[in-house]
Amino acid sequence: MLKVILVPQGPVQVKQPFLIAGTASAGCAGRNLKLTIDNRHSTNGPAIGLDGTWQLSFLFHQVGNRTMKFSVEDESVELTVQMVAVVAPPLGTSRLRFTIAPQTTQTGQITTFAGEADGYANGTQLLLRADQRYELGRPQVQGGRWQAPVVFGQAGSRIVLVNRKRGGLAGLGGAAVTSIVVCARSCPDPITSIPGQIRVEEMVAIAGEADGYPEDAQLVLRVDRQFELARPRVKAGKWQAPVLFHKLGNRVIEIIGSEQDQTEVTVNVQPGELEITPRSAWLNQPTPPELPNLQPKRITLHHTALSSSPPIDATPAQEAERMRFIWRSHVNGNRWSDIGYHYIIMPSGRIYEARAETKRGAHDLTNDGIGIAFDGIFTSVAISQPQFQSAVMLCAKLCQRYGLNNPVTPIPTPTADYGTRNLPLIIGHRDRRVATECPGSEGGKTVRLEEIRQAVKTRLSF
Repeated sequence: MLKVILVPQGPVQVKQPFLIAGTASAGCAGRNLKLTIDNRHSTNGPAIGLDGTWQLSFLFHQVGNRTMKFSVEDESVELTVQMVAVVAPPLGTSRLRFTIAPQTTQTGQITTFAGEADGYANGTQLLLRADQRYELGRPQVQGGRWQAPVVFGQAGSRIVLVNRKRGGLAGLGGAAVTSIVVCARSCPDPITSIPGQIRVEEMVAIAGEADGYPEDAQLVLRVDRQFELARPRVKAGKWQAPVLFHKLGNRVIEIIGSEQDQTEVTVNVQPGELEITPRSAWLNQPTPPELPNLQPKRITLHHTALSSSPPIDATPAQEAERMRFIWRSHVNGNRWSDIGYHYIIMPSGRIYEARAETKRGAHDLTNDGIGIAFDGIFTSVAISQPQFQSAVMLCAKLCQRYGLNNPVTPIPTPTADYGTRNLPLIIGHRDRRVATECPGSEGGKTVRLEEIRQAVKTRLSF
């Protein structure tokens, strides 16, 4: 049964994170909850752990009573959080807070938690618990402060709560909450190198240390506790990975050595020039991580060759359903492991992330480049003006990212059916890979291929 066991007790200040935790049926372990905000906005929620527990750190930017509904299969639970501009405790109220709260520790190792206890008399006994079930200690208040040494015997992500003990019971009023990752052995050290400013669609390098890990050990870098970013390997006790974000806002980055060995940090991803709808907006399933990696050498343009594409004024919901239709036609119809293209541009001009850019595609026989598809059939009609403009911006960003400095001048290029041809770095599918009408008329006229090349070249010269 889906339950909430930890919620904010009282008003919460906007733009301040708060913690929600709960439990779910053991059969749901490994699945993600669905989170619906205010009965309107749905997104992927936290993952359910192997022990059936889950937790979520969240924040709101607007005041008011905000509803949060968590669901999985046919079970759901709903709660309301009161968001206020400023939390001002009345005079005379007591408040607890953590001042020392480590993010990671190891089983069997002494870990110290400490904090302040405003308004509590000397000698007041507090209760420190894990996961609202296990007692960790009973520190006493001295001079408005408290401290407790703790030893964890069980690995995993743990919720630690301190509150006042009253008559053998512990109420939640005035409680303070934090979380800690308890590892069965040495955790990957905290992420040590993060760029000061991160923007969507701009590649950045994130790095850290991994003391105690063998040479060439593989780690997993994940975002929002769900989507895999990279699988860096340990080199001389360190790791590094290039990453790319398609979504704005606060993003939780985890580096994972095993199910129990992980550490995380939150970064704020700012807007960039190019806006791409992330894969998570239309499919709750990432690109299979076992697919071969890709180091792009060129960009290949396609059309989906599927009828009934959305109109130019389609809604994002209509386009998301179209993306799922294309995905099903590739996975169920073609028996591919994922959608074949890396990006799809709708008639509206909106760009959708398809297959992960870091993985080799299934859009031509060689698959040594990024595959971009215009949704529709363009053997006789031209792409829309919004599609053209988005293609120019996307191709320019990809050329910058991968050092494709001259998209116009032909260079010797291997093909599947025609030997070696002199072709530019931005090409159409029919130019070299195989005998096909994709992406439209000969010479790419209907997809304005030469215009795209020239416009990208101009942008790269800025």
